[in-house]
Amino acid sequence: MERSFFTLGCASRTGTSSTPCSLASKLQELNPILRGWANYYRHCAYAGRMFTSLDWYIGMRIARWLRKKRPKARSRDIWASCQPGGRRPTRRLWREGMVEQHMLAWTPVCRFRLAWMDTPDFAMSSGELGA
Repeated sequence: MERSFFTLGCASRTGTSSTPCSLASKLQELNPILRGWANYYRHCAYAGRMFTSLDWYIGMRIARWLRKKRPKARSRDIWASCQPGGRRPTRRLWREGMVEQHMLAWTPVCRFRLAWMDTPDFAMSSGELGA
């Protein structure tokens, strides 16, 4: 996976120029991107490990964005936005109201299987040389 392209996209959306918007609107902006990346890369080797590390990275980017948004807030107040998730209450994630962070690691990962595909016609040999 190209982590540098992903992190640049996430970093630009959590920069200082986007601090006037709320956490819910920021999560609504990030979640479709996260879902798209998860669905695209879920068939890659070691995708689960990468998804876990990207979840950590995204969580830290959101925490830094909240720190820039509220510079006088205490760390305890900023991390109070990290609440138990709706799908898994034991996992804390960024949440405001009903909008919560999409977790990449919760995407079902399975390697792409070619067993269902037949050999294409152009690859079949008729038994003759050059055919």
